[in-house]
Amino acid sequence: MAIICIIKRLGEIMKKITKLLCGILGVAFLATGCATVGNIKNSDNELIYNGNAAVMVDGYLYYGNSFADITADTFKNLNDYKNSAKLSYLARLNTNIELAATSNNYSPKKVEKVAEEVVGQNNQFMFVLGQYVYYTTPKKEQSTNSDNKLEYQFSYSTLCRSKLNGDDRKELYKTEAEITKIEVLKYSGKYYIVFLAGENLVKIELGNKCKSSTIATGVSGVAIPKTYEKNKEQSSLDWNGMIYYTTARSVEDNTDISGTVMSKVSVYGGDSSQVGFIQGKTISIVGRERDVVFYTIGSKTYKLDTNKAGQVALDSTSYEFYNAAASNIYLVASSARELGYIFTANSNIVYKNVAGDSAVLKFESEGTSIANIAFVNGRTVYLESVTGLYSADISNLTITNGEQKTFECEKIVTMTAIHEGLYSFDGKYIYFYAQLENVKDDETITETDGNYYLYRTRVGGSDKYSYELLGLTQTAERHS
Repeated sequence: MAIICIIKRLGEIMKKITKLLCGILGVAFLATGCATVGNIKNSDNELIYNGNAAVMVDGYLYYGNSFADITADTFKNLNDYKNSAKLSYLARLNTNIELAATSNNYSPKKVEKVAEEVVGQNNQFMFVLGQYVYYTTPKKEQSTNSDNKLEYQFSYSTLCRSKLNGDDRKELYKTEAEITKIEVLKYSGKYYIVFLAGENLVKIELGNKCKSSTIATGVSGVAIPKTYEKNKEQSSLDWNGMIYYTTARSVEDNTDISGTVMSKVSVYGGDSSQVGFIQGKTISIVGRERDVVFYTIGSKTYKLDTNKAGQVALDSTSYEFYNAAASNIYLVASSARELGYIFTANSNIVYKNVAGDSAVLKFESEGTSIANIAFVNGRTVYLESVTGLYSADISNLTITNGEQKTFECEKIVTMTAIHEGLYSFDGKYIYFYAQLENVKDDETITETDGNYYLYRTRVGGSDKYSYELLGLTQTAERHS
């Protein structure tokens, strides 16, 4: 009888231990997540960034499967987010093998889902460092609005990272405003994400434990070097470590003092210092290429080498760059030397060479003007429209007395509808979002669904104007 009691008691103890272990394992599971795809190993020691649409890691492409318009009126609550996450999730595709697709208008068979959260969206930003993928997703928590009420602000961002198989997902930072500028920088052997969200300039030092800190508040503009892209000739890791930004100056006891202050601070840390101030004038930062900052005062654009020490007269004629307000400034350069800058001014595309000569450039394709620059690689300008991608080589451009130059663009791809502003380039392909094309299959037009999915098109390939659908469509008829 005593033996039977002991056995029963041991059984009860084992049940309790089992329940306890299940509870512990359940908590651990929730904390660390569960891999949804097989793991891969990144063999690149450097930061990998290909643009804001996708990132390529040893032949594995990470991307937002489709584009979710988070500014739309229908994107109002968590249910809208969850529904969008079912289609605009973080996807992965192994491009080392031939894409198993019925045709270029059908989704590949092996699109993998790394994480079911909205990644393809207006504020998309993604890169890989080491064995982690970093990305932004709309913030799901409510924030206080101007009326001091809680509401969803899906234009705000949560910065996340996970292992390349989706494990160990961590939220690095949640913003309280929309990100208007974000880059990844390497300085003195360390990596930093630096971004401007509302008026807060923030940096996140990357490592085993990512540390975030606010660099400055009340910021109206910032000049951060562009993230390094190994597939672009003019891209470089070299910079001086100084971040330039602007704030409004006000003196509580003297309302006559106003204007914009330009300051600088090391990404490594330390106090900021003033670069210059102009009484009663607004200084607007419009771009940065390497260590050169571009800004406007009134209707003029100025160019400042940030290696210059001490305070400067920011409106000095010695810093004048162009006699109009410029925007969308790109460096044109080979791997050996800088050639000039291409930018937008007075609704025109302008090129200014290192000698100081400038001219308006007109880009055309079959008689249609193409006015928007997607990106620049070396001396090749890639342009976009809502129906196509184009390229133009300006390496042989000569400027004569400001005479307008016209270029006939090479047509890369044409589509029914392309979403402008989101592109990646891995040296061989351009990745972009577009709507499905109508396809005839056995005399029946295959259904389209109005969503924008990720595509790719080969640059300089033999199959001109071709494209491949990479996203897994909501429309089952388009599955291979």
